[in-house]
Amino acid sequence: MEDYILYVSLALAFMSIVFIFILNYRLSKMIKKYKFFMQSLGDKDVEHLMTYYLNELEKLKDEVHDNMNERIKEIEENLPYCVQNVGIVHYNAFENVGNEMSFSIAMLNEKYDGFIFTGIYSREHSYVYTKEIKRGKPQKELSKEEVEALYKAMNKTHF
Repeated sequence: MEDYILYVSLALAFMSIVFIFILNYRLSKMIKKYKFFMQSLGDKDVEHLMTYYLNELEKLKDEVHDNMNERIKEIEENLPYCVQNVGIVHYNAFENVGNEMSFSIAMLNEKYDGFIFTGIYSREHSYVYTKEIKRGKPQKELSKEEVEALYKAMNKTHF
């Protein structure tokens, strides 16, 4: 029985030595990685760097947020001058032409300023012209199709 205990003790001692070498090897690899990491930091510590990066990130976030608010404000200021109301009418300008190739498009901003863009198609020729609209009132006489396009734009019925 004493021999048995002696062999078990020797085996456990040998296994302990093997585990010590394995752990020592793994620890040395970890120390090398740690030294490489700390060497690349220079004289700064990790806590200082993390604080610095968080502060920089917060500054960037504030800058983007402030810039975004300015851009939104600028867009909102310009929005009344952009085309917001559109009305389109397709029609046959002449009896011998089918497929409703002629059109009138009214494009107006928030204040109903804009224009009517009209294209007249015939078999021989095509004509394109515009008529100015101010405060919803045409500056020139409109055809019935142009009046319809203007009505659609002003009532936001589009098509």
